[in-house]
Amino acid sequence: MKSFQDKLILITGASSGIGRKTAEDLASQGARLLLVARRREKLAALAERIADSGAGAQALPCDLADRTSRESLIAEITSQYGTPDILINNAGYGNYRLFIRETPSEIDRMMEVNYNAAAHLMSAFLPAMIERGSGAVVNVSSGAGKVAIPQMAIYCATKFALCALTEAVSYELEGTGVTIHLINPGPVETEFFTAGVWEGSRNQKKASPAQVSHSIQKAILTNRLISYVPPKRGLMVYAFNLLGPLGRRVMRLRARVK
Repeated sequence: MKSFQDKLILITGASSGIGRKTAEDLASQGARLLLVARRREKLAALAERIADSGAGAQALPCDLADRTSRESLIAEITSQYGTPDILINNAGYGNYRLFIRETPSEIDRMMEVNYNAAAHLMSAFLPAMIERGSGAVVNVSSGAGKVAIPQMAIYCATKFALCALTEAVSYELEGTGVTIHLINPGPVETEFFTAGVWEGSRNQKKASPAQVSHSIQKAILTNRLISYVPPKRGLMVYAFNLLGPLGRRVMRLRARVK
């Protein structure tokens, strides 16, 4: 893909943080946006602001944790707008607390939002993208999808699943004209730390939504499968996996300190 001009782009989790910044950046490049999030008022305000700038944006409120709501969203998009040129699965949240403090309902909801919603939207739109011979999918995962972190067991599980899904599907898309991209940020300055339950200290060094937006755009334009934000996160993941048992020992020590 050479540019975003006139491309129809679906972004989930668009009402704030990474999703909002990405929407603003793509709108400035002539994209037509379908904005999805649960918070109706914030979503509508973003769509209106983008429209005022001269770009096209439609607010499509949806609770992605609910399968029926997702099916209604897919039906509306398909009937009114057709298949997006680009699908950006950005919606997600996490908790920071011991696994034994998580409830079954919380486990289910986090899996629905962080993994099932992305897989559901991919399964809905990929066939038409493949038939058309063009399109792109971006899955915003996390460095926690590559390295298991204590006190984030459920979040890590959902992001590990999203990473595996993305990499597996990338092989299946070879030669179809459709590309898929995995973005793995570290901590980002967003509402992530207040959207879920956070029982502990917070990382003081965070990337900006603008950095993640830039990485998303670059991944699509250069057909890069896996990106880390900041890039040194990728080196940390590589080093951790290379260390093997020693790396896991460090994590056990961290868990005791927390």
